[in-house]
Amino acid sequence: MILWRYIRETLRKFHELLDAKDAPHSVAGGTAIGVFFGFLPIFGLKTLSAMGVSLVTRCSVVASVIGVSVHDLLLPVWPLILRWQFQIGFWLLSHPHHFAPKLTRGDFKLSEIFQWDNFVDIGLPLVIGGTVIAVPISVISYLGVLAIMRFRQAKKAQKQSEMEAEKEVEKVVEEAASESGDKAWEQP
Repeated sequence: MILWRYIRETLRKFHELLDAKDAPHSVAGGTAIGVFFGFLPIFGLKTLSAMGVSLVTRCSVVASVIGVSVHDLLLPVWPLILRWQFQIGFWLLSHPHHFAPKLTRGDFKLSEIFQWDNFVDIGLPLVIGGTVIAVPISVISYLGVLAIMRFRQAKKAQKQSEMEAEKEVEKVVEEAASESGDKAWEQP
């Protein structure tokens, strides 16, 4: 129930974003920035980082916040994504390249979580792996949102031109009716 409510709310926000009066490039760029920072393991700083980069690049800040929020839909599979990010980062940093060993229960000690060397040993591969995963997904999200925005903009322009054409036809019909009504007394 809560998940469906969250999904509906996120979709509502996305539709509000698509109806924004902002340029398509700005909205798509903001969304891509939000998705990019959503994949990085900088817990607590994702939204602030996305907002800052959006301001610097003159993209939509609201779109970047929604991009980070949409990424939270992946919360049920987040441990799996983190493991993939760690494996990719570990593989890129190791020489010769090899994947990290499998985790066992004995590897996890609560007392060692907040030690500084663990942040470096675990955090660096996570950031590098997250960047490798985030770049193509954010490019895909940029292109997707840009295509949707341009399509909606073209559809809106077409509807606007149809409404203007209908108003012109109504105006011509009214003028023709008023002209024929004015000369009706002249006819025998």
